[in-house]
Amino acid sequence: MVGEKNMKKFFLSKITLLLLVLLILGGCSSVTGTTQKETENKKEITLGFTPGPYSDQVKKGVQPALEKKGYKVKIVEFNSPNEPNPALENGSIDANVFQSTAFLNSYKEETGAKIKETFIVPSAPQGLYSYKHKSAEEVKDGMKIGIPNDPVNMERALRILEELGWIKLNPNLDLLTISEKDIIPTKYKLDFVPLESPQIPRSMDDLDYGIINGNLVIASGHSLSEAFVLEDTPEQHRIVVVVREEDEKSEFVKELKSVYESKEFQNMINSDNNFKDFVKPDYFTE
Repeated sequence: MVGEKNMKKFFLSKITLLLLVLLILGGCSSVTGTTQKETENKKEITLGFTPGPYSDQVKKGVQPALEKKGYKVKIVEFNSPNEPNPALENGSIDANVFQSTAFLNSYKEETGAKIKETFIVPSAPQGLYSYKHKSAEEVKDGMKIGIPNDPVNMERALRILEELGWIKLNPNLDLLTISEKDIIPTKYKLDFVPLESPQIPRSMDDLDYGIINGNLVIASGHSLSEAFVLEDTPEQHRIVVVVREEDEKSEFVKELKSVYESKEFQNMINSDNNFKDFVKPDYFTE
């Protein structure tokens, strides 16, 4: 009899423990389900930018359209291009719009970040500028040429100078470690000054020429039309909307993409002189 009672107690305790486990698992599923539902129905979006035209595009053509759809849109501007990706990773923002695919891939290779490009937006091309000279033909030996110091933008800049015939590039250069050492002089002996991209517009009084990213030209109060040469921006150097990998198929990303691809947004870009000379994505119909 004692053995039988002990067996009953044993089985009852096991059943109680099993029920508790099921309840806990059920509660966890409920919480997870709520979190997923909240993500799917996200109605507040925080977008990150560096100063310049990409936040202006959103303020003029994207934010109003999303707000009509019931979204609340917050815009955050970072002073340095080193800030928006960490902010995206840690959840401070939901998407950023400031970098090219090439820049993003370089960042991911260095950090292992789980972030992903989704689609291209109208992009401001890199170009050759001068505050001292009236044309590119005024170049001569000894002149100072400002170029970006990060590999992605430096490669773009040096391709512009190569097309002008000012330099040749080492055919065996490594795109990840490209530097002024890969420059082969041709007609001119030029002094190349590598600078952080945002510093080049601020240093133009001390330079003869500078290769400047289009967004920085506009942010500094100048226009793309002042360039002596504008690049035909390759696709890997056009600006993309970037999100966390887990959010790639989220509803807010689909809505964001649909607004950028809308006829209304296209009309705004095509009619606003601030976006003249921008390289348009393939989804633009005009």
